[in-house]
Amino acid sequence: MTGWFSETLSVNNLKIHYYRTGGEKPTVVMSHGATDDGLCWSPVTEALEPDYDIIMADARGHGLSGNQKGDYSVEARSTDLVGLIEALRLDKPVIMGHSLGAETSLYTAVHHPDLVGGVILEDPPIVLPGEPIFGGDMDMEKIRKMMVRVMKLFKYLPLFLAKPLARKMNAGWSDEELIPWIKSKRRLSGDFLSSMKSMDFESTKLETFEGLTCPAMMIIGDKEKGSIVSLDAAKEAQRFLPALKISHIQGATHNIRRDQFDAYVKVVRDFLAEICV
Repeated sequence: MTGWFSETLSVNNLKIHYYRTGGEKPTVVMSHGATDDGLCWSPVTEALEPDYDIIMADARGHGLSGNQKGDYSVEARSTDLVGLIEALRLDKPVIMGHSLGAETSLYTAVHHPDLVGGVILEDPPIVLPGEPIFGGDMDMEKIRKMMVRVMKLFKYLPLFLAKPLARKMNAGWSDEELIPWIKSKRRLSGDFLSSMKSMDFESTKLETFEGLTCPAMMIIGDKEKGSIVSLDAAKEAQRFLPALKISHIQGATHNIRRDQFDAYVKVVRDFLAEICV
């Protein structure tokens, strides 16, 4: 992260921290998924920073940002993102999110179209009725409990124990992906962990896409490997927004960029080149 800088702002009476590459270039604001933080975007940022000014924000309850004692709704997260864009006086940046951050980005683009120049959604929490969320047969209650247990484990394990365990769970990831992922769990607030027990991971409605007016791309993996968005769900989203670009990266799980980095960066670069003129 040579040359990157970081800052903490007061946004909506909340401490919001971000990292930034800088430069007179088109701006891309990145929103990470649940339990990650801004630095989890580091490999993608390194690939894009020659051409773009990248901002990696820590969401409330994550990284070096503050928490709001239980309010982690999409409305609250979007208010933080809007506050950051306005505080930095960004001129219609592209906003890009993964999972929970994709939900934040989609909501923000729909409700604040004047602030957003484009949106990229990496496997947002969108499922069709009757579909399992991650492609398996485990119910949502068990998924929540398992996620909380695993994240608590990584929050307190020393690195020399956490790394082999994380490697076993995510065999195909590079160290550049694995280490920021592990470290993000240590910075995760206990307040957010507690909130995960009742979090709705299937809250994004397909009808939301009707409200999008900016260029939009959704990147999906393989449902059978653990991607949230199925091909059928992606096609249904296109029914509400025919201009929505769908990039299906085969062989990827929910963590698309971590599983298929080169393919992921290519589709992101191509899309950004198309809309950042």
